[in-house]
Parts: sequence; structure tokens; C-alpha cells
Amino acid sequence: MNTNASCISFDPYFFVWGMEWRLLEPTEKLVRSHLTKLSREGMKWYASNGLQNFVGMCNHIPDARSHMHSAALHLASQWSKGGLELFVFGMPEQQVALVALNEQRPLPGFDFIGSLTDAQALIDEFESIHQGEPIRRVGDLGLLVDEEALSVSTVFDQAKSDSKLKKMLGFKTVLIFCTAVLLVIGVFSGAYYMHHRDRARMLANLPGPLAPDPNLAYDLQAAQKVKDLNAENQFLYSAWMRMAMQLPFTNKGWELTQIECKIKDCKATWRHLFGSAEDFYNHPPPNTQQTEQLVVDKNVLSQQIQTTHIPPAYLDKPIYDKPSDLPQAKQGFRVVTSWLQDLSLIGAQNAVVEPAKVWNVPTEESTSIKHPIFKGNWSIDLPLSMAPDLEVPSFASVTFMKTNLGSTYQLSGDFYVYADSP
Repeated sequence: MNTNASCISFDPYFFVWGMEWRLLEPTEKLVRSHLTKLSREGMKWYASNGLQNFVGMCNHIPDARSHMHSAALHLASQWSKGGLELFVFGMPEQQVALVALNEQRPLPGFDFIGSLTDAQALIDEFESIHQGEPIRRVGDLGLLVDEEALSVSTVFDQAKSDSKLKKMLGFKTVLIFCTAVLLVIGVFSGAYYMHHRDRARMLANLPGPLAPDPNLAYDLQAAQKVKDLNAENQFLYSAWMRMAMQLPFTNKGWELTQIECKIKDCKATWRHLFGSAEDFYNHPPPNTQQTEQLVVDKNVLSQQIQTTHIPPAYLDKPIYDKPSDLPQAKQGFRVVTSWLQDLSLIGAQNAVVEPAKVWNVPTEESTSIKHPIFKGNWSIDLPLSMAPDLEVPSFASVTFMKTNLGSTYQLSGDFYVYADSP
């Protein structure tokens, strides 16, 4: 149970992450007896909304302030749209803040601020628990699928009283507090005016909020891309070849005319020679995942059938573990160019290679990435006889293959390299 929280300044407000949230039973109310019980457990701060059917608490906040707001309640009251929601934002000092809500209530265990690794583990846990359910995902790091982009400076502004933290007060503390209130009530109006005047001056001189470091999300995405590359190079191409070689030239009176492969699957097209579509559907080719009848025109003898196949992939020992394992940019471009040139000497045509550019970052923002990887494209038309023996460079992926079962086939893909050393 994490009952220690962290306070982050978004001037002039202070927001708290890392509170423990409890959903109260229908018969429970957040009354003094309940607060007394929490105080006996060692809790010193708490927060709840107007419904008071749940409560967040903590026993220690480093650098605690007199006016603090729960980040989870702030998101629930001002930025929630209902249903399941996951908010993930970059914070100063390379920290990541995460809050999950369900029907505008913080979910226990998902009010967090800490390292990128721990935040990613919580993201994976939340996605696993709610797999298949509609989830709204909001953030500014790009860590979430279908992320709704909102900057942290936009979200954590104009905090309201319904998200404010309250301190657990003992009986003696209450008496002292009431006495103090009576003493200062006579000068409250003047103090209120002075406070707001000084606050306006302070806001005018404050620097803007710290921008999140884009390298946090980029490094995580780049590391995952390098791991995915291990299954998208020669291994995927070999899987395509094994799948294609298992297909018969004819099946129940239908002739194979085309094979087209992309990363997720391969599709085979068949034209009618004799027999019926029902014969084909009842006896599809090996490893068929889906069969679809294509109506070319009104002539039933001109109709085609398309089958979808999942290549039987395999993966030996991974070649690359991290981005710096990739070849450097100039060397990698030279290797891919030489590979395509050698293939042209033995009958390949239309060999094209595009110089690599910074992967997954707009050109105008690429200079802000400290350790980028680069991506280039290549394509070539090859003699069909070369297909079983072709070897793809280990840092190159295959993304598309197509053949009409003539004398050639088309093959294209990408290659990934690391920044050159200075």
C-alpha cells in the first residue's frame, strides 16, 4: 500500500499524485467517525468530491503546502468525460504521472508518479484488466494507443476547491484552529485583498511551466521498434516463402493467379477453371484463415476467390536488443545499396533505395531527439526463381511482396540504422 504522495508545482497551484483511494460501501459516509478511523491508521491528508462516496488519503507529502489539490480529483472534475479513462503526462526530472478513472472516480492503485518503467508497467496492467472495453486515453508522451493529445500545462491549470486536499484534524487541533479563526476573522477582508493583489503580481513574474522531455517517449518507442525488427526481417520473409510454397497451383477447379503479402498476412487470389465456389469453400487450401468470393462482373465464370493466410512465423535468437546495436547510418545505407546493386547483376530490376531519415519524428523536431534511429525505404523487382534463396539484411524489414506467378515478383521494405558517431 503506497500512502506516500508527491507534490508538483504548477504555479500558482500545487498538485498531489500517489494517493491511496478507497471506494466506500453504499452504507458508509465520509463523516467524522470515518475520518477519525483513518487518522488512527496514520493518515494525515485526505480528499473527496461532493458525493463523498470515495476518499483518497496519504500519510506523508514531502514539501507539503497549505493549499494542495489532488491531481486525480482535478482530472475527474474538469477533464473527465465518463467511462474508463487513462491519463499519462510527462513531469519534470524525467518522471511520469498516471491517473486512471472510472465514471469520474479515481481507481485504486492507479494514482501514480515515478519512473517511466514503473508507469509503463501500470499502463500494461490497466490495459490488461480492461482488455476489450472502450477506454479514453489522454496524455502528452505518446505512450498510449489512440492517445488524445493534451499538454500538461493546459490540463493542470485553474484548480477548483472540489479537488483540494484536507488535513486530518485531532480534537485539540480543532480547538486551536477554531480559536485562530476567531482571532483573524476581523481582518479577513483586508488580508483577502492583499493576498489577491500579491498573487496577481506573482503570476505576472512567473516563468512558464517546464515542457516534458520528448526523449522519454521516443527512447521507449525506439527500443520497442528495434525488438520488433527481429521478427520483421529475414524471419518474416522466410515465413512468407514457406506459406507460398505450401499453396497448390490449383484447388478444386480454381487456379492460383496472385499472392500478395503484408506484415500481418498474405492473400491469394484464385480464378475459376471448373467446379463451383461451394467446392472451394468446402475444401480450402492449407492454412486458410478466411475465404472471400470476389464478384468481378455478372458472369459467374469470371468470379474470383481470395483466401487469407497467416504465415507460420518463427524466430531464433534475436539479433538486436537496443537501438545502439543497429549499424550506423552511413554504413547501413552503403550495405543496403550494395545489396540491391548485387541483385541487379543477377537479373533484378527497378532497384530503389531512399536515404534514411529520423524515424517517427517530424523533421522540424528531430534536433530535439538525443539518440535517434533512422528509417529508409527500398524496393526491387526480382526473378521468381530467386525467391527461396534471397537473404535480407538483418537490419532491413520486409513490408510488401506481390507476384502474379509469372517470371518476377515485387519486394519492398524499410531499413533501420543508428545515428553516426560524431
